[in-house]
This record gives sequence, structure tokens and C-alpha cells, in this order.
Amino acid sequence: MDFVPILERTSSKTRSAFAGPARGAPFFRDAFTTTTWLAMGALAQAALILIAGRVAMVPALAYIIFQSANTGLQIQGITKNPNMDGVILKKVSAQLPDSTGKFGSKAANRDLVVFHIGARCNHPLGLFGPGFKEMGEMFAQMVKDLEQHKSEFGFFGATSWLNASERGTSNETMVCCYFDNVEGLHAFAHSKYHQGAWNWWNKNYKSHPHLSIYHETYQVPKGGWETIYVNSHRSGLGTATVPIKDEETGEEVYASTLVDASKGVLRTSAGRMARSLKADEHKDLQYAAPY
Repeated sequence: MDFVPILERTSSKTRSAFAGPARGAPFFRDAFTTTTWLAMGALAQAALILIAGRVAMVPALAYIIFQSANTGLQIQGITKNPNMDGVILKKVSAQLPDSTGKFGSKAANRDLVVFHIGARCNHPLGLFGPGFKEMGEMFAQMVKDLEQHKSEFGFFGATSWLNASERGTSNETMVCCYFDNVEGLHAFAHSKYHQGAWNWWNKNYKSHPHLSIYHETYQVPKGGWETIYVNSHRSGLGTATVPIKDEETGEEVYASTLVDASKGVLRTSAGRMARSLKADEHKDLQYAAPY
């Protein structure tokens, strides 16, 4: 039986997860240490007290009371928990459809290219250091160009990441991109959409030694990758959309990669890597739904 898609096709080019609504906030928070943020907050509060006296405590106290009450209501299920927005309450997997939008019944049935590109600013001013703003703007523009030319470059989507475990502030940022093939990735690298950023870097990297960039490319053959998401929001390859041709209208539309993984070969890791065609290969195990 063919895999069953979870989401409807769309006729418009959707923005990738890279352009999420909170894209800038985590990086801005990472610009300063926790101590610095607390010190700035303390100074702001002290200034308010000097200006308005004790009444300056009211906004902060009201905010804490409101947030505590709101959290309690969410825990009790009385008010909506916004953290559950977009969560798909089932087991799903990301698979790549063919040119007509059919997923077939064999998992990981296409090659996949995963491209990581990242940057870090080692300047004392962090993201406010010279050149880093320009780099960020060029990164964002290149992803936007890829979104507008998905078919031309075989681009499926991108997600944005912050490596927040290496140091307390000014951590590296990374964009994880998914492509159909290496040829499409290389075509973009040599296109006019990438040329401006490439020229800027070659002109400025010697005078901006505090700027770091890197990339990694992984060409994964079919049967060499697998994905699983349980009670999860769309993430990773699950955020991607694939350009396909609508068989009825002949127009280009976009199919989500997510399919139902609650039954069949997608229930197991081996099945999702096309290494087993048995949906019950783990029936001897003690748990009911192996991953």
C-alpha cells in the first residue's frame, strides 16, 4: 500500500522553516550572557524606581502574576497551550514523493543531499560585530532565492539552528538545507544568487578575521536515510515541500514530505531505510510500537 500523506498539497511556494516567526529572537538573546541580561534589567528597573518610585514595581509584579496564572491554567487544560500549536499527534515520517506527488510503498526511495552552512562571529560585540549583519542578510536572501527557484535547484527546504552548547554567548548559527541532488546545489553555488555573497566574502574576509563560515555536504543514497517524528511539530526534513506536477491541471504544486508512519514498513527503522519489508519484524519485542 502506498504511503498516506498527512498534509494537503499547496499551490503557492511556502516559506521554509528557516523563516519562522521567531527566527531572530534566539540569536538576539544569544548576543549577551545571562549575567549581562540580568544586569541590564536591574539597571532599567532601578531607573524606573528613581523616576516613578515604588509604583515602578507594579508592571513587573503584574507580569509575573499573569504568567504564573496563565501557566497554571494551561497545565489544567483550561486555556490553550501555545507550545502545542502545529504539533502532529501521531507517528509520521518524511518521505520524498515522485514528480507526480506519489509516495509509493518503498521508503527512502530517492537520493538526498543534506547541506549545512554556518557562521559565527568572534568579535567582542558578538552579532553586532563588523560584517556579521551583512552576512546574516545575505544568508536570508539566498534562502529566499532558493525558495523562489525550488525546481531549478532541486531545493526542498531549510531549517535554522543555533549551537548553544559550545559557549555562553555568540554561538555559531547554522542553516540545514535539503536538496534533490548535488548538481542542483552546485548550480546554485555558481548562480547569480550566490555570486554577490561570494564576492563580498572574498573582499572582506581578511579585514574581518573575527567572522567564521563553514559548510558540510552529505550526499545520501536512497535507502541510506530515515526519519521519524512522534507527537512532534514539523522539523528537519519534515518541514520540506517538494515541487510536483498536478496530474489534473498540469500546474506545479508543492507536496509536504510527511506521511503516516503508524503502520506498515515505516513503523521500524529498518523499514524506513528500505532494509526490511516486514511490518511486524519486531513483534517479539516487549513494546508495541518500535522506533
